[in-house]
Amino acid sequence: MLGIILRSLTNPAEAEAALLELGDAHILERVRAEAQAAGTTAGAFTARAVRHVLDHAGDEIWLDLLGAMARTPEPGAAALGIILGKALAEPAFDRCVR
Repeated sequence: MLGIILRSLTNPAEAEAALLELGDAHILERVRAEAQAAGTTAGAFTARAVRHVLDHAGDEIWLDLLGAMARTPEPGAAALGIILGKALAEPAFDRCVR
């Protein structure tokens, strides 16, 4: 299940749908601004963010992801919220997605 959810979040169309379902106005606004600055869509930006975090995640983020996903009926949204929170807070991430 984890692999299916995370793999789907690396697809721009599915990532954008999950971003909208997340229901976090602050994250949505930030992703849209970052995507516009990068000359891309929110879905493509989100998919790249997910891929970046998955490729570079340490044990701590995996524990956070698993814990959050286990506590909710919406594990994809929980995972996306954590991943985007991490990606948007990472200074090096900005250089990776542009």
